[in-house]
Amino acid sequence: MRMQRREFLKYSATGVGLAVAGSRPAFAAPGVLDIFFNSDTNVIDFWTQVIKPRFEAAHSGVTLNLVPGGGGSAMDALADRAMAAFKAKKDPQVDMLEAVTPFYPTGSLQAGLWVDFSKAGLSNYDKVNPVVVQSPALLPYRGSQVVMMYNSEKVKTVPTTFKELVAWIKANPGQFAYARPDLGDSGACFIERALQEVTGLNPDLFLPDNFTPAYAEPLFSKLWPLLKDIQPSLFKGGEYTSGNTASIQMLASGAVSMTVAWSDMALQAMSQGVVPETTSVAQLQDLAFTGGFSGVVVPTVAANKDMVLKLADYLITPDIQNHVVTDLGGFPGIKWEFMSKELQDKFAKVAPKSIPLFPGTWEPALFEGWYRNVASNIKR
Repeated sequence: MRMQRREFLKYSATGVGLAVAGSRPAFAAPGVLDIFFNSDTNVIDFWTQVIKPRFEAAHSGVTLNLVPGGGGSAMDALADRAMAAFKAKKDPQVDMLEAVTPFYPTGSLQAGLWVDFSKAGLSNYDKVNPVVVQSPALLPYRGSQVVMMYNSEKVKTVPTTFKELVAWIKANPGQFAYARPDLGDSGACFIERALQEVTGLNPDLFLPDNFTPAYAEPLFSKLWPLLKDIQPSLFKGGEYTSGNTASIQMLASGAVSMTVAWSDMALQAMSQGVVPETTSVAQLQDLAFTGGFSGVVVPTVAANKDMVLKLADYLITPDIQNHVVTDLGGFPGIKWEFMSKELQDKFAKVAPKSIPLFPGTWEPALFEGWYRNVASNIKR
Protein backbone atom coordinates (compact mmCIF):
# COMPACT_ATOMS: atom_id res chain seq x y z
CA MET A 1 0.00 0.00 0.00
CA ARG A 2 1.07 3.51 -0.76
CA MET A 3 0.61 4.48 2.86
CA GLN A 4 3.78 2.52 3.62
CA ARG A 5 5.67 5.62 2.54
CA ARG A 6 4.56 7.23 5.77
CA GLU A 7 4.80 4.20 8.02
CA PHE A 8 8.18 3.87 9.20
CA LEU A 9 11.58 2.68 9.44
CA LYS A 10 12.43 6.23 10.48
CA TYR A 11 13.66 5.74 14.02
CA SER A 12 17.38 6.21 14.46
CA ALA A 13 19.47 3.81 16.49
CA THR A 14 19.24 6.19 19.43
CA GLY A 15 15.56 6.84 18.95
CA VAL A 16 14.23 3.30 18.72
CA GLY A 17 14.35 2.69 22.44
CA LEU A 18 12.93 6.03 23.49
CA ALA A 19 9.40 6.15 24.81
CA VAL A 20 7.19 9.18 24.47
CA ALA A 21 6.56 11.45 27.40
CA GLY A 22 4.74 9.67 30.20
CA SER A 23 5.18 6.15 28.84
CA ARG A 24 7.09 3.27 30.34
CA PRO A 25 8.57 -0.02 29.13
CA ALA A 26 5.82 -2.42 28.13
CA PHE A 27 4.51 -4.84 30.74
CA ALA A 28 1.12 -6.45 31.05
CA ALA A 29 -0.47 -4.78 34.07
CA PRO A 30 -4.03 -4.22 35.21
CA GLY A 31 -5.40 -1.03 33.71
CA VAL A 32 -2.31 -0.37 31.56
CA LEU A 33 -2.86 -0.75 27.83
CA ASP A 34 0.39 -1.42 25.96
CA ILE A 35 0.10 0.09 22.48
CA PHE A 36 2.97 -0.18 19.99
CA PHE A 37 3.26 2.20 17.05
CA ASN A 38 4.56 1.62 13.55
CA SER A 39 4.11 5.32 12.77
CA ASP A 40 6.12 8.50 12.97
CA THR A 41 6.34 10.85 15.93
CA ASN A 42 3.54 13.08 14.61
CA VAL A 43 1.09 10.20 15.06
CA ILE A 44 2.37 9.36 18.54
CA ASP A 45 2.15 13.04 19.43
CA PHE A 46 -1.47 13.03 18.27
CA TRP A 47 -2.25 10.11 20.55
CA THR A 48 -0.35 11.76 23.42
CA GLN A 49 -2.09 15.10 23.09
CA VAL A 50 -5.58 14.11 21.93
CA ILE A 51 -6.49 10.46 22.51
CA LYS A 52 -4.61 9.56 25.69
CA PRO A 53 -5.82 12.38 27.98
CA ARG A 54 -9.43 12.12 26.81
CA PHE A 55 -9.65 8.35 27.12
CA GLU A 56 -7.90 8.22 30.48
CA ALA A 57 -10.16 10.96 31.84
CA ALA A 58 -13.21 8.93 30.84
CA HIS A 59 -11.84 5.64 32.26
CA SER A 60 -10.53 6.02 35.78
CA GLY A 61 -7.54 3.82 36.57
CA VAL A 62 -6.68 3.20 32.90
CA THR A 63 -3.32 4.27 31.44
CA LEU A 64 -2.35 4.20 27.79
CA ASN A 65 1.29 3.21 27.45
CA LEU A 66 2.32 4.54 24.03
CA VAL A 67 5.48 2.87 22.77
CA PRO A 68 7.36 3.49 19.48
CA GLY A 69 7.52 0.08 17.87
CA GLY A 70 10.82 0.58 16.08
CA GLY A 71 9.77 -0.04 12.49
CA GLY A 72 8.79 -2.98 10.33
CA SER A 73 11.01 -5.79 11.61
CA ALA A 74 10.47 -4.82 15.25
CA MET A 75 6.70 -4.73 14.73
CA ASP A 76 6.90 -8.14 13.06
CA ALA A 77 8.69 -9.42 16.15
CA LEU A 78 5.82 -8.17 18.32
CA ALA A 79 3.32 -9.92 16.05
CA ASP A 80 5.41 -13.10 16.28
CA ARG A 81 5.34 -12.78 20.06
CA ALA A 82 1.58 -12.39 19.99
CA MET A 83 1.26 -15.48 17.81
CA ALA A 84 3.43 -17.53 20.15
CA ALA A 85 1.36 -16.38 23.12
CA PHE A 86 -1.83 -17.22 21.26
CA LYS A 87 -0.64 -20.77 20.66
CA ALA A 88 0.38 -21.10 24.31
CA LYS A 89 -2.82 -19.40 25.50
CA LYS A 90 -0.78 -16.82 27.38
CA ASP A 91 -0.68 -13.03 27.64
CA PRO A 92 1.40 -11.56 24.77
CA GLN A 93 2.07 -8.32 26.71
CA VAL A 94 0.72 -6.53 23.64
CA ASP A 95 -2.72 -4.97 23.78
CA MET A 96 -2.76 -3.15 20.43
CA LEU A 97 -0.52 -2.69 17.40
CA GLU A 98 -0.91 0.45 15.29
CA ALA A 99 -0.28 0.85 11.53
CA VAL A 100 0.23 -2.85 10.83
CA THR A 101 -1.98 -5.38 9.08
CA PRO A 102 -3.46 -8.65 10.37
CA PHE A 103 -1.86 -10.63 7.55
CA TYR A 104 1.36 -11.27 9.46
CA PRO A 105 2.45 -13.75 10.73
CA THR A 106 1.33 -16.00 7.90
CA GLY A 107 -1.79 -17.85 8.93
CA SER A 108 -2.41 -15.72 12.02
CA LEU A 109 -5.64 -14.24 10.67
CA GLN A 110 -7.05 -17.63 9.82
CA ALA A 111 -5.93 -19.04 13.19
CA GLY A 112 -7.88 -16.38 15.09
CA LEU A 113 -4.99 -14.37 16.53
CA TRP A 114 -6.58 -11.01 15.77
CA VAL A 115 -9.93 -9.68 17.00
CA ASP A 116 -12.64 -9.45 14.33
CA PHE A 117 -13.89 -5.91 14.92
CA SER A 118 -17.07 -6.51 12.94
CA LYS A 119 -18.08 -9.06 15.59
CA ALA A 120 -16.59 -7.36 18.66
CA GLY A 121 -19.66 -5.34 19.62
CA LEU A 122 -18.17 -1.90 18.91
CA SER A 123 -20.96 0.65 19.10
CA ASN A 124 -19.39 2.79 16.37
CA TYR A 125 -18.41 0.07 13.92
CA ASP A 126 -21.36 0.78 11.64
CA LYS A 127 -19.88 4.25 11.09
CA VAL A 128 -16.70 2.83 9.48
CA ASN A 129 -16.46 3.56 5.77
CA PRO A 130 -16.57 0.14 4.06
CA VAL A 131 -14.42 1.51 1.23
CA VAL A 132 -11.42 1.75 3.56
CA VAL A 133 -11.73 -1.70 5.18
CA GLN A 134 -9.07 -4.21 4.14
CA SER A 135 -10.05 -6.81 6.72
CA PRO A 136 -12.53 -6.93 9.62
CA ALA A 137 -9.49 -7.63 11.81
CA LEU A 138 -8.01 -4.23 10.96
CA LEU A 139 -9.80 -1.14 12.30
CA PRO A 140 -8.98 1.83 10.02
CA TYR A 141 -8.88 5.15 11.84
CA ARG A 142 -6.75 7.46 9.66
CA GLY A 143 -5.78 7.62 6.04
CA SER A 144 -4.21 9.53 3.19
CA GLN A 145 -4.96 9.65 -0.51
CA VAL A 146 -3.66 11.54 -3.47
CA VAL A 147 -6.19 14.22 -4.36
CA MET A 148 -6.60 17.03 -6.85
CA MET A 149 -5.58 20.26 -5.11
CA TYR A 150 -6.76 23.41 -6.84
CA ASN A 151 -7.54 27.10 -6.61
CA SER A 152 -11.33 27.32 -6.66
CA GLU A 153 -11.21 30.89 -7.99
CA LYS A 154 -9.60 29.62 -11.17
CA VAL A 155 -11.07 26.12 -11.42
CA LYS A 156 -14.83 26.52 -11.68
CA THR A 157 -15.68 23.03 -12.92
CA VAL A 158 -13.76 20.37 -11.04
CA PRO A 159 -13.06 17.11 -12.91
CA THR A 160 -14.80 14.05 -11.47
CA THR A 161 -13.20 11.44 -13.76
CA PHE A 162 -9.69 11.00 -15.12
CA LYS A 163 -10.98 11.62 -18.63
CA GLU A 164 -12.37 14.96 -17.45
CA LEU A 165 -9.05 15.74 -15.75
CA VAL A 166 -7.17 15.14 -18.98
CA ALA A 167 -9.66 17.36 -20.82
CA TRP A 168 -9.19 20.11 -18.22
CA ILE A 169 -5.39 19.93 -18.52
CA LYS A 170 -5.56 20.29 -22.30
CA ALA A 171 -8.12 23.11 -22.10
CA ASN A 172 -5.97 25.02 -19.58
CA PRO A 173 -2.39 24.80 -20.88
CA GLY A 174 0.32 25.56 -18.36
CA GLN A 175 -2.01 25.36 -15.37
CA PHE A 176 -1.34 21.80 -14.20
CA ALA A 177 1.80 20.12 -12.88
CA TYR A 178 2.69 16.77 -11.37
CA ALA A 179 5.89 15.55 -9.77
CA ARG A 180 8.46 13.22 -11.25
CA PRO A 181 7.24 9.78 -10.19
CA ASP A 182 10.45 8.76 -8.46
CA LEU A 183 10.72 12.02 -6.52
CA GLY A 184 7.17 12.51 -5.36
CA ASP A 185 4.68 9.81 -4.54
CA SER A 186 1.86 12.01 -5.80
CA GLY A 187 3.49 12.05 -9.23
CA ALA A 188 3.80 8.29 -9.13
CA CYS A 189 0.13 8.04 -8.29
CA PHE A 190 -0.77 10.30 -11.20
CA ILE A 191 0.91 8.10 -13.80
CA GLU A 192 -0.35 4.95 -12.08
CA ARG A 193 -3.90 6.25 -12.28
CA ALA A 194 -3.28 7.09 -15.94
CA LEU A 195 -2.11 3.50 -16.44
CA GLN A 196 -5.30 2.20 -14.85
CA GLU A 197 -7.28 4.50 -17.13
CA VAL A 198 -5.80 3.16 -20.36
CA THR A 199 -6.10 -0.47 -19.21
CA GLY A 200 -9.80 -0.47 -18.44
CA LEU A 201 -10.02 0.83 -14.85
CA ASN A 202 -9.09 -2.57 -13.49
CA PRO A 203 -6.65 -2.36 -10.54
CA ASP A 204 -6.59 -6.16 -10.35
CA LEU A 205 -4.34 -6.17 -13.39
CA PHE A 206 -1.55 -4.92 -11.11
CA LEU A 207 -0.79 -7.25 -8.22
CA PRO A 208 2.25 -7.51 -5.96
CA ASP A 209 3.24 -10.88 -7.37
CA ASN A 210 2.31 -10.71 -11.05
CA PHE A 211 4.86 -8.30 -12.49
CA THR A 212 7.04 -9.56 -15.29
CA PRO A 213 8.55 -7.44 -18.09
CA ALA A 214 6.69 -9.49 -20.70
CA TYR A 215 3.34 -9.00 -18.95
CA ALA A 216 3.89 -5.33 -18.15
CA GLU A 217 5.19 -4.04 -21.48
CA PRO A 218 1.92 -4.30 -23.46
CA LEU A 219 0.15 -2.47 -20.62
CA PHE A 220 2.82 0.21 -20.38
CA SER A 221 2.73 0.74 -24.15
CA LYS A 222 -0.84 2.01 -23.80
CA LEU A 223 0.23 4.60 -21.23
CA TRP A 224 3.01 6.50 -22.97
CA PRO A 225 0.84 8.02 -25.74
CA LEU A 226 -1.56 9.50 -23.16
CA LEU A 227 1.22 11.06 -21.08
CA LYS A 228 2.96 12.38 -24.20
CA ASP A 229 -0.33 13.84 -25.41
CA ILE A 230 -0.84 15.97 -22.30
CA GLN A 231 2.84 16.90 -21.93
CA PRO A 232 2.66 20.14 -23.98
CA SER A 233 -0.26 21.30 -21.81
CA LEU A 234 1.62 20.90 -18.54
CA PHE A 235 3.42 23.72 -16.74
CA LYS A 236 5.87 25.39 -19.14
CA GLY A 237 5.06 22.88 -21.83
CA GLY A 238 6.19 19.82 -19.92
CA GLU A 239 8.10 20.62 -16.76
CA TYR A 240 7.71 18.36 -13.73
CA THR A 241 8.11 19.27 -10.08
CA SER A 242 10.74 17.81 -7.79
CA GLY A 243 8.26 16.38 -5.31
CA ASN A 244 5.07 16.76 -3.31
CA THR A 245 6.14 19.92 -1.49
CA ALA A 246 7.26 21.59 -4.71
CA SER A 247 3.90 20.87 -6.32
CA ILE A 248 2.05 22.52 -3.44
CA GLN A 249 4.44 25.49 -3.53
CA MET A 250 3.66 26.01 -7.21
CA LEU A 251 -0.04 26.10 -6.43
CA ALA A 252 0.60 28.48 -3.54
CA SER A 253 2.54 30.88 -5.74
CA GLY A 254 -0.13 30.88 -8.45
CA ALA A 255 2.20 29.29 -11.00
CA VAL A 256 -0.44 26.60 -11.57
CA SER A 257 -4.13 26.33 -10.79
CA MET A 258 -4.20 22.62 -10.09
CA THR A 259 -1.88 19.82 -9.06
CA VAL A 260 -2.04 16.45 -7.33
CA ALA A 261 -0.94 16.07 -3.73
CA TRP A 262 -1.22 13.72 -0.78
CA SER A 263 -4.27 14.63 1.26
CA ASP A 264 -2.43 14.95 4.57
CA MET A 265 0.07 17.39 3.09
CA ALA A 266 -2.72 19.28 1.33
CA LEU A 267 -4.82 19.59 4.49
CA GLN A 268 -1.81 20.69 6.49
CA ALA A 269 -0.92 23.36 3.93
CA MET A 270 -4.51 24.58 3.96
CA SER A 271 -4.77 24.67 7.76
CA GLN A 272 -1.46 26.52 8.10
CA GLY A 273 -2.40 29.13 5.50
CA VAL A 274 0.46 28.13 3.21
CA VAL A 275 -1.89 28.20 0.22
CA PRO A 276 -4.62 30.72 -0.66
CA GLU A 277 -7.92 30.52 1.22
CA THR A 278 -9.56 29.62 -2.08
CA THR A 279 -7.61 26.33 -2.20
CA SER A 280 -9.72 23.21 -2.19
CA VAL A 281 -9.31 19.47 -2.76
CA ALA A 282 -11.34 16.91 -4.67
CA GLN A 283 -11.22 13.23 -5.56
CA LEU A 284 -11.97 11.39 -8.77
CA GLN A 285 -15.30 9.62 -8.50
CA ASP A 286 -14.90 6.91 -11.14
CA LEU A 287 -11.69 5.35 -9.80
CA ALA A 288 -9.92 7.34 -7.11
CA PHE A 289 -6.23 8.07 -6.90
CA THR A 290 -4.14 5.67 -4.85
CA GLY A 291 -4.35 5.86 -1.11
CA GLY A 292 -4.25 3.83 2.02
CA PHE A 293 -5.58 3.72 5.56
CA SER A 294 -3.75 2.82 8.73
CA GLY A 295 -5.51 1.00 11.50
CA VAL A 296 -5.08 -1.00 14.66
CA VAL A 297 -5.11 -4.71 15.43
CA VAL A 298 -5.79 -6.36 18.80
CA PRO A 299 -4.68 -9.89 19.80
CA THR A 300 -7.57 -12.07 20.95
CA VAL A 301 -5.40 -13.12 23.92
CA ALA A 302 -4.56 -9.57 25.04
CA ALA A 303 -4.73 -9.36 28.83
CA ASN A 304 -6.70 -6.11 28.67
CA LYS A 305 -8.83 -7.03 25.66
CA ASP A 306 -12.13 -5.69 27.00
CA MET A 307 -10.69 -2.26 27.78
CA VAL A 308 -8.61 -2.04 24.62
CA LEU A 309 -11.75 -2.75 22.58
CA LYS A 310 -13.34 0.25 24.30
CA LEU A 311 -10.32 2.22 23.11
CA ALA A 312 -10.74 0.87 19.59
CA ASP A 313 -14.39 1.94 19.67
CA TYR A 314 -13.31 5.38 20.88
CA LEU A 315 -10.92 5.80 17.93
CA ILE A 316 -13.83 5.70 15.49
CA THR A 317 -16.08 8.12 17.31
CA PRO A 318 -16.94 11.24 15.30
CA ASP A 319 -15.14 13.39 17.88
CA ILE A 320 -11.77 11.66 17.45
CA GLN A 321 -12.26 11.33 13.70
CA ASN A 322 -12.84 15.08 13.43
CA HIS A 323 -9.51 15.56 15.22
CA VAL A 324 -7.85 13.13 12.79
CA VAL A 325 -8.71 15.60 10.03
CA THR A 326 -8.12 18.89 11.83
CA ASP A 327 -5.12 17.99 14.02
CA LEU A 328 -3.39 15.19 12.13
CA GLY A 329 -4.26 16.13 8.55
CA GLY A 330 -5.53 12.62 7.89
CA PHE A 331 -8.66 11.29 6.26
CA PRO A 332 -11.33 9.78 8.52
CA GLY A 333 -11.88 6.06 8.80
CA ILE A 334 -15.60 6.63 9.20
CA LYS A 335 -18.15 7.76 6.63
CA TRP A 336 -18.08 11.50 5.96
CA GLU A 337 -21.76 11.76 6.90
CA PHE A 338 -20.80 11.24 10.55
CA MET A 339 -18.19 14.01 10.52
CA SER A 340 -18.88 17.57 11.65
CA LYS A 341 -21.04 19.63 9.31
CA GLU A 342 -18.17 22.07 8.79
CA LEU A 343 -15.80 19.32 7.65
CA GLN A 344 -18.48 17.71 5.50
CA ASP A 345 -19.05 20.98 3.69
CA LYS A 346 -15.34 21.70 3.33
CA PHE A 347 -14.45 18.29 1.93
CA ALA A 348 -17.63 17.33 0.13
CA LYS A 349 -15.74 16.72 -3.12
CA VAL A 350 -13.04 14.56 -1.61
CA ALA A 351 -14.95 11.55 -0.24
CA PRO A 352 -13.74 8.52 -2.23
CA LYS A 353 -15.94 5.85 -3.73
CA SER A 354 -12.93 3.60 -4.17
CA ILE A 355 -9.34 3.36 -2.94
CA PRO A 356 -7.28 1.44 -5.47
CA LEU A 357 -3.86 0.13 -4.60
CA PHE A 358 -0.80 -0.04 -6.81
CA PRO A 359 1.98 -2.44 -5.83
CA GLY A 360 5.52 -1.21 -5.39
CA THR A 361 6.84 -4.22 -7.31
CA TRP A 362 5.64 -2.56 -10.52
CA GLU A 363 7.12 0.86 -9.88
CA PRO A 364 10.82 0.54 -10.81
CA ALA A 365 9.98 -0.56 -14.36
CA LEU A 366 7.15 1.96 -14.64
CA PHE A 367 9.36 4.86 -13.55
CA GLU A 368 12.18 3.78 -15.84
CA GLY A 369 9.73 3.61 -18.71
CA TRP A 370 8.42 7.10 -17.90
CA TYR A 371 11.90 8.57 -18.14
CA ARG A 372 12.61 6.70 -21.35
CA ASN A 373 9.31 7.28 -23.15
CA VAL A 374 7.85 10.48 -21.69
CA ALA A 375 10.54 12.62 -20.09
CA SER A 376 13.54 11.49 -22.09
CA ASN A 377 15.10 14.97 -21.83
CA ILE A 378 15.40 14.69 -18.04
CA LYS A 379 18.36 13.07 -16.35
CA ARG A 380 17.56 10.93 -13.29
